[in-house]
Amino acid sequence: MAYWTTKEVASYLHLNEKKIYAMVAEGKLPAARISGKWLFEKDLVDAWVKQNTVHPPAGLLGHLVERLLVIQGSDDWLLERAISHLRETLPHSIVTATVGSMGGLRALLEGRAHLAGIQVAEAEVSQGLKEGLPSYLLDLFHRQQGLVLSPSRKEGVRTLGDLAEKGLRFALRQPGSGTHRLTERLLAAEGLSLADLRTVGPYHTHLEVALAVLSGAADAGLVIQVAADQAGLPFVPIHQETFRITAPAAFFGESPVARVLERLFAWLRAQTPERTPGYDLSPLGRLRPPAG
Repeated sequence: MAYWTTKEVASYLHLNEKKIYAMVAEGKLPAARISGKWLFEKDLVDAWVKQNTVHPPAGLLGHLVERLLVIQGSDDWLLERAISHLRETLPHSIVTATVGSMGGLRALLEGRAHLAGIQVAEAEVSQGLKEGLPSYLLDLFHRQQGLVLSPSRKEGVRTLGDLAEKGLRFALRQPGSGTHRLTERLLAAEGLSLADLRTVGPYHTHLEVALAVLSGAADAGLVIQVAADQAGLPFVPIHQETFRITAPAAFFGESPVARVLERLFAWLRAQTPERTPGYDLSPLGRLRPPAG
């Protein structure tokens, strides 16, 4: 346990010693008087600073929204293409991180992102935000998920249960990703669990899973159709899901966010089915009331 003298804590807080004495006398700064001298426990001083830190209403990211937009969440090929286009046409920067749907929701809750890309159900959004962050849900598209298969192992494989029965290696996505949670749900529907699969990984993107199958590190995986197409591998469709953007109410009305969403929708509307295999853009722009 580290202790500071009055001089040391004054230097740490960038205040003069008289101000430190005054704050101690007013009971504002935690201190202990030992043999006539004031001593300050470092952890208590840090806690006091944290308690007295004033955050802007929209969080620390509220100051950055005019210059920098942070998007975290689920991995998606089409969204990444759209963001690459936006980076070339918008005056401010856009930073992305592939952390999975639940990781994106956690980033919103902890004030580390302005928007999150998610593929989980609306009930899971409320659960992920712990009903503590009012947010809007904006549908972007439906996308097809299914099994990507090694050509030498594809015969007789249509479900995850078939993989378990044959003892084939399954490339698993990281915990917290929507695809990981989908894998668990699909297995449960067949009366199985992850323990019944011979898993390898985890992998953090759909393309990583497809490349693992292509390289022979795995026999199969669960991916969006475009990842299988890019790897030139067989694909068995299993599940259609809705991909959404989650926008906290605190940022939804900000003009930079509105501008990004407007440009995003415009770019997606210009796409054709030939350019977007495995996607259905019919739900684009559908708005859900605040959740959380």
